[in-house]
Amino acid sequence: MDIEQCYRILQVNRTSSDEDIARSFKSMAMKYHPDKNPERYKWATEQMTVLNTAYSTLMSHRFSQENADVPKKNDTEPAASVNDIKSKIQKAFIKEEEREYLIGRFIKAREDAKDAMYKYFQYNLYNFRRREEIRNRRLYSNIVTALRKSYHLIKTNSSLTDDKELLDHFSIFSKMIFDFYRASECLNIIDSYNNYYEVDAYRMYKNGDERLHKSEKELFFDRHNRGFFDRRKAIPEILDAEQIFRKTLQLYGDSSWRVETVIKLEYIISLKNYIALFFSNE
Repeated sequence: MDIEQCYRILQVNRTSSDEDIARSFKSMAMKYHPDKNPERYKWATEQMTVLNTAYSTLMSHRFSQENADVPKKNDTEPAASVNDIKSKIQKAFIKEEEREYLIGRFIKAREDAKDAMYKYFQYNLYNFRRREEIRNRRLYSNIVTALRKSYHLIKTNSSLTDDKELLDHFSIFSKMIFDFYRASECLNIIDSYNNYYEVDAYRMYKNGDERLHKSEKELFFDRHNRGFFDRRKAIPEILDAEQIFRKTLQLYGDSSWRVETVIKLEYIISLKNYIALFFSNE
């Protein structure tokens, strides 16, 4: 699904804010939800799948594109272009110093992202109802902004080196925080229990999602509080979640929970790669 099509489906435009897009999505979801169209249940389920796909695709696009269609704020310090940064590095540093410079930039981006994810769990923003509280909306928006800045700083780093070791770290970490964001946008509450098939699909999906939540909470919150990573808590939960999500697709592949399930599976792959590279000695 291309981006222009996503804008049309969600009835928004390039100048719409993320909040405008979310509001439009929720309004249309209320209109096309299967419970609102019991006489056209199959059609309504298909419409919800299209809506979910359009919303996920568009929000992911805005996150991943440095110059995405997001209203810009006036920055006091203009962002340097990739070419400007590359020119400065080439003039100021020899090869080894350049590598150390990029590592320093990566560590800063990584720590900022980890701090944002810590706050996500600290304030329990996994809970959608809590996230919608007025005092938490700005907090969640700031977390997304911090993740997005870290993501693009790391992507810029990737364009400035051909060092395979660095590129592996840059790629795996940036993909992980991108998929973390996508997963955080996935629904995890159900708004109706009228259709048994959808309820069964949701319950299986929710079971997998709760296990995934436990594992990522260990990675991004409990580990920092405790001071070390407990594999015995995280790894089994990740593997169980993966198995449950795959079974959800197998048994309820045409339910309205398919889009969320696929995104969570992609996130699990990113988490497994992240753990394998960054926690190999723990």
